[in-house]
Amino acid sequence: MPDTEIPRDRWQRPLIIPQDGGDPIAYTRVSTLAKALDDLNPLMAWKARKTAQGLLMRPDLMTRLSGALANAGDSEADWPTKREFNAVVGEACEAAGVSTGASAGTGIHALTEALDTGKPVKFASPDDLARLDAYRAATADLEVLEVEMFVVNDEVRAAGTFDRLVRLADGAVVVADIKSGKSEPDYPLATAMQIATYANGHRYDPDTGARSDLHPDLDPTRGVLIHMPPSGGCFPYLLDLTRGWHAVQLAAQVRDVRSWKADDLRRAVAS
Repeated sequence: MPDTEIPRDRWQRPLIIPQDGGDPIAYTRVSTLAKALDDLNPLMAWKARKTAQGLLMRPDLMTRLSGALANAGDSEADWPTKREFNAVVGEACEAAGVSTGASAGTGIHALTEALDTGKPVKFASPDDLARLDAYRAATADLEVLEVEMFVVNDEVRAAGTFDRLVRLADGAVVVADIKSGKSEPDYPLATAMQIATYANGHRYDPDTGARSDLHPDLDPTRGVLIHMPPSGGCFPYLLDLTRGWHAVQLAAQVRDVRSWKADDLRRAVAS
């Protein structure tokens, strides 16, 4: 990671100095760009189920909704009511454990980072120590060169931090990312897009805006997904970044189209 913290806008987008200088501009987060081609229906259905579960677990939230509707007047779509509903949905999701996996994933990332940088791992549970043992064994043939590198990709105006720069047994250097969800190997498109964005990007100095290559031996056509599922174990997979980069370019086009305003598409019919 750079010594200087990356400045961000109110949407947490990184503010990047343009290649030719000038005031910083917002770049899309790499993780956000990688989701541009996702089918969100399964995720939305899952969150709806979790919301319903959380409301059953927290009847006080139902009372809160009743109060919000009672004061909504003629429209339940006014901003104060929507804000209250959003807050209730958020609390219901938390009650149902929506963020549990993300919290555990953040912890596993931190633990593997400590392992790869030679820091002692303290106070880890037996389950987490077993996961670290699995990680150590599964990545024994990967030489970790760098940890947590911030990268900008000016072609698609995206930026973010990847987990590892590693050297494979054949000598090639590739970008690797650790994923701790249940299903990443079954649905690897988003991960391949993230890694491809990094592999086709540049190191970035937030103090000067200078760009530089990731590594002279970098292979931008391959990446590594290191899967550490909640059930345990660690399973590395090689990813095809040629297809991943093609998908990234499509995603950037989708992002740009979604930014069109109504007046970009319409004009009044002349009378």
